[in-house]
Amino acid sequence: MKRVGKLKERLLSDENLGLAIDTVNKSHRWVGGHHPNKKVMYIEAKREEHIKKLRKIIENGFIQKPTKAKKRYDRNAGKWRDIHEPALWPDQYVHHALIQVIEPVMMRGMDYWCCGSIKGRGTQHGIKAMKKWMKRKKGMKYCAELDIRHFYDNLSPEVVMDRMRHLIKDKFVLDLCERILKDGVQIGAYTSQWFANTALQPMDQMIRDIGDITYLRYMDNLTLFSNRKKTLRKAVKKISGWLIEHGMELKGNWQVFPTKSRLPNAMGYRYGNGYTLIRKRALLTMRREIKKYRVRRKRHLPISPGMAYAILSRLGRLRHCNSRKIYESYVPNGTQKFLKNIIRDYQKGELTEWNTLLEQFREERATA
Repeated sequence: MKRVGKLKERLLSDENLGLAIDTVNKSHRWVGGHHPNKKVMYIEAKREEHIKKLRKIIENGFIQKPTKAKKRYDRNAGKWRDIHEPALWPDQYVHHALIQVIEPVMMRGMDYWCCGSIKGRGTQHGIKAMKKWMKRKKGMKYCAELDIRHFYDNLSPEVVMDRMRHLIKDKFVLDLCERILKDGVQIGAYTSQWFANTALQPMDQMIRDIGDITYLRYMDNLTLFSNRKKTLRKAVKKISGWLIEHGMELKGNWQVFPTKSRLPNAMGYRYGNGYTLIRKRALLTMRREIKKYRVRRKRHLPISPGMAYAILSRLGRLRHCNSRKIYESYVPNGTQKFLKNIIRDYQKGELTEWNTLLEQFREERATA
């Protein structure tokens, strides 16, 4: 694959830096307790000035600020994770500006069934594939489920940079990537999900080259199908070897099993021939959220936007599985419409409030 150069000009262009500022600002307007983010307000009020500042920071050699890990519980995975949230200014703006430029380059070698943290290839992309494959039966007699052990912790910057050098020849952009990776591939940084998926591209291609395998990867979770158990074991051995060679390893709980006796499990669902079931943990969490909602409605208590978002997110997962009985048993009629109205009113009020505060801030700055 031909390497891409001349990316520096696009990276430092007003259009790219302005888009990075707009994207980050949109999701950081409010801080804890729903208070306006003064830093974002200041950046929006003086947008052109901050575009110039951001360009100068990148040109002069961006230095990423060290971050402290915060423990957060991942309810879907059922475990605690160390999250490193980068500083807002200038780190997050630099991250977005970089990815906006190199995303098309990374997508050129991305496996079509690599899902998760990629535009247009989220869980829905993978779920549709799994449903389609399970219906056809051909080549689906056996399944292998694998997981990379402590993926982000063990993925070294050297492995990522080696892959980036195969894709990019612009030294300025490569130097910026190296600066961002100096503390490792950290969960919480916008760049990490892209670097992680890109680093595993050669492994994806190696699996494809084995042949007679249907393969899907959701970040560090791999699902393989074949009519021959021997082929899957060969693939597992090759994957394990590739990972060890690059400083990583498979979890010891990988399995190869016949799909006739056990349903494959991926992206929060279990897949059968013509039907899909949601995982028990996800169903239990949804039932608890719905129970809280019903109690508050019965007592005529207000439903917060946060609760509305959480429940709608859980209900959204039911669209991809056989859920008629779940709706009949646990979800009151009109729940989704009621919650959507809460969120719609909240977002309208939030946008109006933000525009009013921003206008007042600009007036104060003009008169100061």
